[in-house]
Amino acid sequence: MPESNDADIDVIAVTGACAQERGSCARSIAEARGFVFVPAEQTGQGLEAVDRAVNLMRKAIRVPGVVLEYPLEVPVMEIVGSLTAPEAGTTLIDLVCVLDVGCMLADLDSEEFIRVPLTSDANDGGVITSRAELLVAQIEFASTIAVVNGRSLQPKVLERATSLLSHLAPSAEQRLVANLCSRHGRDGLGGRDGLEVPGRTGRTYAQRPPDAGWVAILNQEFPPQRQSCVVEAIRYEQYRPFHPGRLHHALQACLFQGHCGHILRSAGFARLATRPHITAQWDQVGRIFTLSPLALDDSLGAEDEFLAFGQDLAFIGTGLDELRLRQVLDEAALSDAELEAGPMEWAGFPDQFPAWSTTAR
Repeated sequence: MPESNDADIDVIAVTGACAQERGSCARSIAEARGFVFVPAEQTGQGLEAVDRAVNLMRKAIRVPGVVLEYPLEVPVMEIVGSLTAPEAGTTLIDLVCVLDVGCMLADLDSEEFIRVPLTSDANDGGVITSRAELLVAQIEFASTIAVVNGRSLQPKVLERATSLLSHLAPSAEQRLVANLCSRHGRDGLGGRDGLEVPGRTGRTYAQRPPDAGWVAILNQEFPPQRQSCVVEAIRYEQYRPFHPGRLHHALQACLFQGHCGHILRSAGFARLATRPHITAQWDQVGRIFTLSPLALDDSLGAEDEFLAFGQDLAFIGTGLDELRLRQVLDEAALSDAELEAGPMEWAGFPDQFPAWSTTAR
C-alpha cells in the first residue's frame, strides 16, 4: 500500500465579495489544475476546519494541491498568516481575488457592516468590520485579480475599474476572465483568451509579496506604467501635526464629500497635536474612515525608525483637485503660532476623535 505524503501541499486561496462568481472561479481553478476544492462553507467554519482539510489532503496520495475558497467574513490577513506560517504545512502559491467589476465600485462605497467571528464559536460576538474595508484588503493583498463580467460594461467604465485596481494593487496580475461558468473552467481560465490558470508562475506567494498601492505611493515606488488619466494618485506630506478640531471638520465637510474630487482610497500615517507622541494609521475606503493608534514614540528601540514625523498620506481617486486637497489638509495642520505654543497648549484643543487605548498596536 502506498505511503501517505506529509510534505507541504500547494494551496491557492480564493477571495471575493460576490459569492457566486467567487465560487465558480475557485471551482474552475481547481478543475483546471487538478486540485481539490474546499468551498467557503467549510473554510468559513474557522482555522481549525481549514487545518483539518489541509492535513487530510497532505496525507492523501496523488493530491497535487488544494484550492481554498474563503467567504468575505474571513479577513485576508488571517488567511495569509495561517497559510504562510512555518508550521502550516502549506505553500501558498497564489492569492486570487475575484471581482465582479460591475459591483466593485458600489462595494467599495458601501456603508454595510459585517460581523467577523473571532473564533469558530458562533456566540463569540466577533468584531464589526465594514464590507468596504474587507474588500479593499483582499484587493491589496492579492497576487492575482480575476476580473469577471467586465465585458458587460462600457469600455470607459471597465477602464476606470481596471485602472483603480492597478492603483490599489499595482503588483497584482490582472486577468480578465471571459467565461467563468464554462463547464470545464478552461475557456475563462486559460483557453481561448490565452489566460493562464492562477498559480502557474512558479513562484510562491512569499516570493512575490504584493505591495498595496498606497504603500508604493508613500515609498515613491508606484510603477509609472500604472499611471492613468482616469484614476489619480497623490502623496501628501506635512511635518506639522494636525489640529484635531480642524481635521475633524475637514473630514466631515470637505475631504470625503466630493469637494476635492472622488477619493476612493486613502491611507498612511498621521499625527494629532493632542496626541503628539503617537503615530496613527489613517485608513479610508469610500465612506468609511478610521484613525487608530499604530506606534508610540517611547516604545521605539534605538534601531527603530519613526513611521512618520508628521503626516504621510496617499490618496487614490478620480477627478482629484490636488491643489484644493493640499490646501484643505494644510489648513488643518498647526499654524506657526500654534506650533510655537507647544504641547501644553495643544492639550487643550477640541478633539472629537474616539479615545485610543494607552497601548498602541
